[in-house]
Amino acid sequence: MHKILTRIHLFPEYYPEEGMTEFSRAVAGCVADWGRSASQCNGKSECLERSARQLRECLDAAFPDSVRVKIESDKVNYMLSSVFFLANRLSKASLGLAEFDKAASRIEKASKERPAGAKSAKINERFSKELDDILATYF
Repeated sequence: MHKILTRIHLFPEYYPEEGMTEFSRAVAGCVADWGRSASQCNGKSECLERSARQLRECLDAAFPDSVRVKIESDKVNYMLSSVFFLANRLSKASLGLAEFDKAASRIEKASKERPAGAKSAKINERFSKELDDILATYF
């Protein structure tokens, strides 16, 4: 992932020495990088986890330390933490979707290998448990 280094001076009277990060541009860059990285994972959980870590690191770099933000307020903190939370949830949900894909493929394969009468209840029970585990872990 590349680091967004662009800075502007939005409020020079408040920030005479340094500009604020362009949050929207930086966040969009982080999410775009994550999207490219995650799409190349082909459902591999380890790769998706690595992409999610990179997304969090990129967002950490995009948002300034609270000490640098001279306009400290609950509204600013809420806005920045909401963006971070939603991006993190998106990456975690993509992990859950990959696990769901794997579980669905296993269940489909198992249902083709078993005789028609014996498979239905056991396969449904197994899929239900796997789905519950995925929901508990990722959602």
